[in-house]
Amino acid sequence: MKRLLISTSLLAASACVANAAVFYGISAFAHNMVGDNPGGDPEMIGGPGVGFDAAEPHSKLGGGDNWYTNAPGGFPSDYISVHDGPEYIWFDFGGDVSLSEISYWGYANTNSNGMREFNLTFAADSEGGGAALGDEDYQTSVALNPSFTALQEDTLRQSFAFSEAVTARYVRVEAVSTYFEQPGAGAGGDRLGIGEIAFENSQIPEPGSLTLIGLAGAGLLLRRKRR
Repeated sequence: MKRLLISTSLLAASACVANAAVFYGISAFAHNMVGDNPGGDPEMIGGPGVGFDAAEPHSKLGGGDNWYTNAPGGFPSDYISVHDGPEYIWFDFGGDVSLSEISYWGYANTNSNGMREFNLTFAADSEGGGAALGDEDYQTSVALNPSFTALQEDTLRQSFAFSEAVTARYVRVEAVSTYFEQPGAGAGGDRLGIGEIAFENSQIPEPGSLTLIGLAGAGLLLRRKRR
């Protein structure tokens, strides 16, 4: 009976972490924006435990470490309209990976600088080197071009699933709009701000799932020994 109680406790503990997502490491990050917060670049690709909590619900860490642009048009103005766009951010995984979603954490709840609408384009490793590839290199081997609208939420993870999984090395995020002049969004919009961006790796079993698999195997061994 004692062994059964210990196993039950371990199962309960593992269930608490079973929902923790696994994220890809990002090897390079670039953008074509007008300046940025110098402290923000490491946070943009910091990953679990740096930019956001490694445990569910993966809330954003360090609100002061947001990434944001300069304000070329001054206040009040709309950064997207003033900047000679389009506004791109590039992510490089160092090699082809399987992608099925993008995770986004907002910039702020109190002003309208945060990225609102955005779309994605992809390029495989075979398309060439460098995160900031030319327009002709994207959507060559990967045609998918999804668009999303983020909530004005600066703490919780927002996960946007793709209509199909893609294999790519590079992801280009185009910021289409901020919350400028959105009802109730607050002042701002003269900058473009992002809290954090990450990409879940759904190919690797979640840590809690691995624990459960191990426990299930141990349980089978115990049953065999008892027979």
